[in-house]
Amino acid sequence: MKNITLAVLLATSLVPAGAQVKKQLQISGKVQILNPGTLSKYNMVWLKKGPGPNAPTVDSVPVKADGSFSFKLTVTKPGIYQLDILKWQTTAFWADQDVTVVARGYDTAQYQRKNSGFVEVTSLSQGTRLINMALYNRYLDETLKDDLLDEGFAAQKRRSVDSSWYTYYRKQMLYRKVEQQGEARERKLIAASGSHPATVYLLATMNAKNDPQYILTQLDKLLAANPTLEDAVNVKKDIVTQIRKEQQLQKGSMAPEIAYASPDNSITKLSSFKGKYVIVDFWASWCGPCRKSIPKLKELYAAHKAQGFEILSISVDKDNDAWRRAMSEEQMPWSQVISPNADKTLSDFMIQGIPTMFLLDKEGRIVEKFTGYSSNLEQLIKDKLQ
Repeated sequence: MKNITLAVLLATSLVPAGAQVKKQLQISGKVQILNPGTLSKYNMVWLKKGPGPNAPTVDSVPVKADGSFSFKLTVTKPGIYQLDILKWQTTAFWADQDVTVVARGYDTAQYQRKNSGFVEVTSLSQGTRLINMALYNRYLDETLKDDLLDEGFAAQKRRSVDSSWYTYYRKQMLYRKVEQQGEARERKLIAASGSHPATVYLLATMNAKNDPQYILTQLDKLLAANPTLEDAVNVKKDIVTQIRKEQQLQKGSMAPEIAYASPDNSITKLSSFKGKYVIVDFWASWCGPCRKSIPKLKELYAAHKAQGFEILSISVDKDNDAWRRAMSEEQMPWSQVISPNADKTLSDFMIQGIPTMFLLDKEGRIVEKFTGYSSNLEQLIKDKLQ
C-alpha cells in the first residue's frame, strides 16, 4: 500500500502547479443533403473558435459521401466554438463535452437562404444545450417572420381590392412583434442561466443596436463571475466598436464609400451616384427574402428611374459563380457589384440580416435604413421625388 501511495504522489508531483490539463472532445455529425455539382467543393465543415461572424477558422474536415463527418478538438479550457456546415448552416457549442450534430445541408427550396434549417446539437454540456435552445427559438422566429413577409407581399398586391387587410397588416406591426417577443424570451433564458459563460454567445449574436447597454451590462456580469472569460472581453470591445459605427450610420450621415467590382470587373463607386436618390441593396444569391424582394424593386425602378432614381445592389456572396447565376436568373436592370470581403462589408454597414436597404439622397447622405423590403420605402421615394 505504501509503495502504491508513493507512486501516486510521485506521478502527481510531475504535473507543474497551475498547468492546464488538455481535454480531447469528439465532434461528429450527419448532413442530410450534400451540395451538388459545382457546389460540391463546399462539402466541408469548418470549425471556428469564438463567437461572432468574424471568428477565425481553426480546423476543417470533408463530409463523406454518406453525409457523416467527425474530428477531434483538443481544448485546455472550455469556450465557444462554431461550425460552418457546407456554407449553408452555422451553429455553436460550448466546448466542454462531446457533441453530435444533425444538419440539413444544401437548401433545395426555390429561394435558397443561409441557415435554412435548424441544426440539432446534442451534448451532455449544459452550455451547449443552452446555446442550442436559443438558436432553436431564433429559428422558429425566423420561420414565422418569413411567413409574415409573404403575407405582407400578398396584402400589398391585393391592396386595390382589399385595403382593410393591408391596413391591418401595417398597423399590427406583426414582424416587429415577433422580434420583440424573441428578444424578451432570450433575456429570460440568459437570466435563468445563472451567469453561465456560454451565454456570451447569445450576447455576441444579439442585435446590438436594439439595446447595446443591456448587452454591455450582461457582459460585465459575466466577467464579474468569470474574470478570465476572454470571449466576453472581446465581445465587449466589439460592441463598443459597433456603437461607434452605428453613430456614423445615423440618418443624415454620409454613407461610407465603397468601390467594388461590377460583373465586367470594372470598379463601381457609391459616390458616382451623387445627384440621384439611390437605394443601396445588400443581398445574396442564397437569401430567399432578398430574391423575393427583387420583383418589387423592379416595379419601383421602372416607375421612378426617369425621375433621377437608381439602385445599386451589393452582393455579399462568397461564391462568385453563384452571384453571376443569380443575376442571370433575376435580370435586374440596375447596377450590380460584389463585395470583396462580405464579412467586412456587413460589419462596416452594421448589417444584421439581409436584405438590408439604405436610401441615400442626392448628396449621398442616409435618409433611411430598412431591414427587409418595406412599403414605407416606396412611399418615401415617392415623397422625395415629387
